[in-house]
Amino acid sequence: MKKEEWLRGEIAKWRSDGAVDAATADALLARYPVDESRIGWGAIVAGAFGALLIGLGIIAIFAANWDFLGRGIRAVVSVAPVAACGTVALVAKSKGWKSMALWEPIGILWFISVVAASCLVAQTYQVGGSVPGLVLFVAALTLPVVWTTHSVGAMIAWPVLPIIWAFSSMEGRWHAKEATIASEALLMMAASLPAYVAFIRRNPPRASLVIGQIGSGLAYAFGAGLVVCRCFAMSDGCVLVFWICAAAVLGAAKLWKLPVWTEIAVSVAICAGFPTPFLDFGFYALALVLAIAVAVWGIMRMRIFLTNMGLVLLSWLILAKFFESSVNFTIKGLVLIAFGILLAVLNVVLVRAKKRRAK
Repeated sequence: MKKEEWLRGEIAKWRSDGAVDAATADALLARYPVDESRIGWGAIVAGAFGALLIGLGIIAIFAANWDFLGRGIRAVVSVAPVAACGTVALVAKSKGWKSMALWEPIGILWFISVVAASCLVAQTYQVGGSVPGLVLFVAALTLPVVWTTHSVGAMIAWPVLPIIWAFSSMEGRWHAKEATIASEALLMMAASLPAYVAFIRRNPPRASLVIGQIGSGLAYAFGAGLVVCRCFAMSDGCVLVFWICAAAVLGAAKLWKLPVWTEIAVSVAICAGFPTPFLDFGFYALALVLAIAVAVWGIMRMRIFLTNMGLVLLSWLILAKFFESSVNFTIKGLVLIAFGILLAVLNVVLVRAKKRRAK
C-alpha cells in the first residue's frame, strides 16, 4: 500500500471517529490525492507475460508451417507482427497513452517480433554475412523499440545483444582486435542508458522497478565484466574486472540514489571473490578486505542482506584455506558447525535490533 492510500484510509477513520470534521477531512484528502491512472503491477506483469506467450506462440505456428509457404509469403508473415506493433505504438504515442499496462506488452512483443523477423528473412533469402553482423543488425533495429516503449522486458533483454555480439566477434580471434571489440560492445551497452533513465523517471510500480533494477544492474555489473574478460581472454584478472564493474554500479547507485543497484553490485563483487582462495594471494587478501568491509557496513546500517553476503564470503575464504590444511576432519566439521551457529546468532541479533529501532 502506498503512503497516500494509507493516509487517506487514516483520514477516513478520523472522520468516522469524530476526530476531525468533514471540511478538515476533505482538505486533508485533497493534499494526498491518489493517482487513479496508475495501473497495478499485477496487470503489468500479466500483460508482459501474455505478450511473451503470444510472441512465442506466433513463432511456433509459423515454424510448424514454414515449409509450406513461399518466399514472398514468408517475408510478409515475418514482417507483419513488426508492422502491427509499430502501428499500435504510433497510435498510442499520438493519443498520449502512457500506461505501462499497454507499453510493457507492446515492448516485449515488438522486441520478439523484430528479432524473429530479422532471423527469418535472413534465412529465407539466404542473406550472406556473419553471426556478429546479424546480431548487430538486430541490435540496431530493436534499440528504437527499447527507447520508444521503455519496456522493462525489452530494456533488460537488449544489453544481452552486445554481449552476444562480442562473444561471436571474438570466436577464433583470441588475440586480434580485443580492445576494439571490447570498447565497441561496451559502447553498445551504453546505448541502452537513455531508455533506462526514462524508465527510472517514469516512477514505475515497485515490482517493475525492482525487476528493472535487477536486470539492468546485472547487465552493467556482470555483463560488462563478462565482455571484457572474454575479449581479453582473462582468467585471474576477471576477478578484478568484475570488482571494477561492480564498483561502478555501486557508485552510480549512491550518486543518484538508485534502488536495488547497491545489492546487485555487492552480490557481483562477492561472487567474484569466491575463486580467490585458489588464485594469487593478492586477490585473496583483497577478497578478505571486501568481505570484512561488506559485513561491517551491513552491521552498521542494520542491513541483513549485506551482512550475510559479507559473512558468507568471509566464511568461505577462511574455510577454503582451512580445509586445504591437514587438520583432522572431525575438527573441520566442528569448525563448520561453529561458523553456522555464528551466522545464525548474528542474524537473530540483527533482526531484533532492527525491530527495536523501528519501535
